Amino acid sequence: AEACKSIEYAMKKCPNGMYAEIKYDGERVQVHKNGDHFSYFSRSLKPVLPHKVAHFKDFIPQAFPGGQSMILDSEVLLIDNKTGKPLPFGTLGVHKKAAFQDANVCLFVFDCIYFNDISLMDRSWSLDVQQREHVQDPLWKTVVKLPVPLSAVALANYDPSPFQKASDLADMITRVIREGLEGLVLKDIKASSHSLRTGGNYEPGKRHWLKVKKDYLNEGAMADTADLVVLGAFYGQGSKGGMMSIFLMGCYDPKSEKWCTVTKCSGGHDDATLARLQTELDMVKISKDPSKIPRWLKINKIYYPDFIVPDPKVSAL
Repeated sequence: AEACKSIEYAMKKCPNGMYAEIKYDGERVQVHKNGDHFSYFSRSLKPVLPHKVAHFKDFIPQAFPGGQSMILDSEVLLIDNKTGKPLPFGTLGVHKKAAFQDANVCLFVFDCIYFNDISLMDRSWSLDVQQREHVQDPLWKTVVKLPVPLSAVALANYDPSPFQKASDLADMITRVIREGLEGLVLKDIKASSHSLRTGGNYEPGKRHWLKVKKDYLNEGAMADTADLVVLGAFYGQGSKGGMMSIFLMGCYDPKSEKWCTVTKCSGGHDDATLARLQTELDMVKISKDPSKIPRWLKINKIYYPDFIVPDPKVSAL
């Protein structure tokens, strides 16, 4: 999908109205089912690790009764059972997932591109919504507790009514951001198999749809900003193996009088900058040793770094 940086641009690209669908911040997975055989592929067409998807074979037939063969596009997320909200991206790994005991792995299906030997690639999005209306009600009534829901269309009680006013779209974007979701995917309601330029049909590798995220809107003005310091670092992988290339960032909490981790920073540095940081940053190698984690640091054990700063008060911003 094409990045959409303003509501005005969305209305211009979809003058006839649009459907808005939740954009989940999970791991993209394409599901292939042929009889009782299931295969799962990542965005790069590599097989997905079994611990993330193996259990879905027990639930997909219930979510799609009568489906002997199908290809589904979806996102895999870890969902907190208490809040019903997605947990952060990257928590599906074996070790990181262990830190979230009361959570389930869920498959959010956002497209069906092949069903019972029929390709749906040339079907318009508007027809897809009609098909969803047919299957969605029984799906939510009969398998609402299963970890294979359809992704929500237009959010409001799963009402697939299109947006035709800029104010309605603005309200929906605000709701999505407030809920902590990644964003929306917008699809033109007038798309047909004869007019791909309208933006509603799906073509692999093409950007006919629009994606809205808070860091896109108004040149990033809706994105949150924070002043953080470097608390630690991790070894990189591949060409960056053996050097610090991932940095643990955090801030000071006056209530607990400890420094708290906030995020990892692993992109945006060229080779020259990384080479300079190896000597400019004052770091102590601890190799993820729990006994060497300083008392001033509040950190989950799954984020123990390879290096730690001696004194965060004089660390780099």
